[in-house]
Amino acid sequence: MPLPQPVRFSVSRSHGGPQPLDAAARFVVTLGKRLGAPVELKIAADYDALTEGLLRGQVHMAWMPPLAHARATQKGAVLAAVVERAGALTYRSALLVRTDSVHTSTSGLHGVRVAWTDPGSAAGYLYARLHLLHAGIDPKRDFASEKFYGSYQACCGAVAYGEADLCACYVREDAAADRALALVDVEKMLPSAREKLRVLDVTDSIPPDGVVLSDRLAPDAQAALRDALLDLHGDAEGAAALKWLMQADRLRGVTSDVLKIIARLRAHVHVS
Repeated sequence: MPLPQPVRFSVSRSHGGPQPLDAAARFVVTLGKRLGAPVELKIAADYDALTEGLLRGQVHMAWMPPLAHARATQKGAVLAAVVERAGALTYRSALLVRTDSVHTSTSGLHGVRVAWTDPGSAAGYLYARLHLLHAGIDPKRDFASEKFYGSYQACCGAVAYGEADLCACYVREDAAADRALALVDVEKMLPSAREKLRVLDVTDSIPPDGVVLSDRLAPDAQAALRDALLDLHGDAEGAAALKWLMQADRLRGVTSDVLKIIARLRAHVHVS
């Protein structure tokens, strides 16, 4: 199995739960055991740096949000697997305000300070902002400020403790029907979320995030990495690593149905 020595796996500081670096370190150790080869962790400063590192061959595989992997695959990278959570491949974004906020609907969001995660984040910026635009909110006209905080934990904390008025956080697909589930997910980012934050609205479904491979890998190396990823949930250690880093139950292969879901992204934004 002609794998690179070591295999370099990358994540962005913007991605993941409240301890993404610890979770990523655990993930690469577990993946290395499954591969029988060393896996080295590379932390990217943001999603743009993550994409650049993969396309330049500086890393061999990366966990990417949907907009980033759509851009990377257009330039030759290979989407190896997508994330499944609670039986769903899609997820959503919850728009959040403080529990004592005067805002009860998106239509009244005027003069608010907004805390986003990263410009490349689907749930932490892109879909939430598009949702507000469709609701008639013009950020240039209606927002007092917009600021990128770099992580879900930081932007949720900014709202909870009064530094900002509105933020967005990824939540499971079922949160659209049961907003209590949204706060369960947000609480993974901010333990006090159910006390300090309230769900204002939930966006449309978002295509899945996934693990992307460099096109500079040989086909058999790509196949070996893909097989290891798809089997990772099969034992307790692998399942725990997936849950801790990606809040995932498993990784799924890229089928025609998956590609149709991802194609919806292009209906929302220009991918280049």
